Amino acid sequence: MKEGQDIRYLLKIFRRRKKAFFIPFFIVFISISLVAFLLPPIYRATTTILIEEQQIPPEYVKSTVTGYVEQRLQTITQQIMSYSNLLKIIKEFDLYPEMRKKYPIEEVIEKMRKDIKLETINAETTERRGGRPISATVAFTLSYEGRDPIKVQKVTNALASLYLEYNLKTREEQATSTTAFLEKECEELKKRLKELETKISKFKQEHIGELPEFAAINLQAIERLERELDNIDAQIRSLKEQKVYLEGQLALVEPMAPIKTEEGKIVASPLERLKYLKLKLISLKATLSPNHPDIKRLEKEIKALEAQVGNVDNIQEKIKELNHLKTEFADLKSRLGPKHPDVIKLAKKIKALENEMSKTNSTKTNSTKESAFIEPDNPAYINLLTQISSIDVQIKSLEQRKDEIKKKIEEYQKKLENIPLVEKTYNLLLSDYENTRRKYNELMDKLMEAKIAQELEESQRGERFVIIDPPLVPQKPVKPKRLAITFIGFVLALGAGIACLAFMEYIDHSIKSPEEVQELINIPLYISIPYIETEEEKRRQKKKQLLFILCIGLIIILALILFHFFVMPLDIFWIKLQRKISRIFI
Repeated sequence: MKEGQDIRYLLKIFRRRKKAFFIPFFIVFISISLVAFLLPPIYRATTTILIEEQQIPPEYVKSTVTGYVEQRLQTITQQIMSYSNLLKIIKEFDLYPEMRKKYPIEEVIEKMRKDIKLETINAETTERRGGRPISATVAFTLSYEGRDPIKVQKVTNALASLYLEYNLKTREEQATSTTAFLEKECEELKKRLKELETKISKFKQEHIGELPEFAAINLQAIERLERELDNIDAQIRSLKEQKVYLEGQLALVEPMAPIKTEEGKIVASPLERLKYLKLKLISLKATLSPNHPDIKRLEKEIKALEAQVGNVDNIQEKIKELNHLKTEFADLKSRLGPKHPDVIKLAKKIKALENEMSKTNSTKTNSTKESAFIEPDNPAYINLLTQISSIDVQIKSLEQRKDEIKKKIEEYQKKLENIPLVEKTYNLLLSDYENTRRKYNELMDKLMEAKIAQELEESQRGERFVIIDPPLVPQKPVKPKRLAITFIGFVLALGAGIACLAFMEYIDHSIKSPEEVQELINIPLYISIPYIETEEEKRRQKKKQLLFILCIGLIIILALILFHFFVMPLDIFWIKLQRKISRIFI
């Protein structure tokens, strides 16, 4: 083993450089020790606040305060750590009097924020719904550090009271704001419901009978009207058949009742006699000359009858007679030939009758005249005529009813055609109304729950903070850890002495032992003469030792002065440094 690596060699170095070791060792150790024992004591007061769950189970009353406990706790902490609150506490308890004289109030408040510490206490539990294991915050500790133990206890108590107050205030405000919001939404939805109800009512009035629910009713109405229309058609057909039958009977009955003699013989009426004579006159004119006595006699008799009953021309009788003569003419002509005297005579009668009929204006005019001058007196005729008139009235009434039913059927059919067009708009209105009503009912349920939750918070039966461990006046300081600082100072002083010793040895290149001489000149060494210290050198050495002691004393005094003037600025320096670092990395 080399000598440089031998422990004895290290001991020689230590004996040779002991001043280089002890000077920095004592300076560092004494300085740190003085700082450790001269630092002011820092007291800490701590309170434990329990987060107590609401007293009524959530299954019965659901709270409207949302969010996790940690989130609400951080929110409350930010409110309490505000500038105004901390400034109020500082002035109330006269905190940091020296700092307030030298530094801005912002730095003092920042220092107080550093002195306040909050730590949560978690407990392992299971989730109510999923059953998973979770970590829940069940309590938290609040502490404050300061130099005056009584003030520390009071400040901690004030901070704990603020946490309790802000928690209740925050929960009540959230519950109240939730209730107010739901009430406002319910009022708006209620107005919306009324508007939709008015729109639907107006829409129903404008499209009555055209709504989808009236489709079946309209179809039933159309079917009922069609059945009624069929019944009316059947009644009209039946009445027309009766009319035809009665008109047939009426044609067989004379309007005038026959006149009977005392012997019971029926005498022809003047009207019938007039009709008979007119037909006979036409027949005679076909064979005789106009001045023939028989023709003159018939014309006089006809004039007399016309003066009695009026000028009556029965076109029906003439038509019948004409048809009869034509039939007889065709038969005679086919049997006797066109030149036969009877055929010629019959042709003249037909021509004369046609000329007579051409003079007649119309069948209707003649019938009117006949009815105008002749009043029937035959009861059978009058009865048939009355029945026919009654049937005409019934037919007319049924025809009017039939027209009314057809109009109603058209109206119902038009409504059925409009139903698909109306249905789309109507369904949109109903859908909007149902959605609004459902939302309104949901909000009303939520509003009732919110009001109950508000009463729960106002009665302080919801989740709340409870102080289970009030802050006490601390009996001993928590800072500084004097023994720990002294031990650290010893380690640092030891390191400083070793480092200084090694540095001095490294920069010194002189020969320090006979062995180094022998290694340098490579010649055997026989004798070595030790260093002989003179009296002058001894006095000089004592002066150096005294100077060393004075230097150490000055260093200690300087350290005390620096500590007295800069112990608090160092705290501010560290606060500023941490703030700048947080701004850089956040």
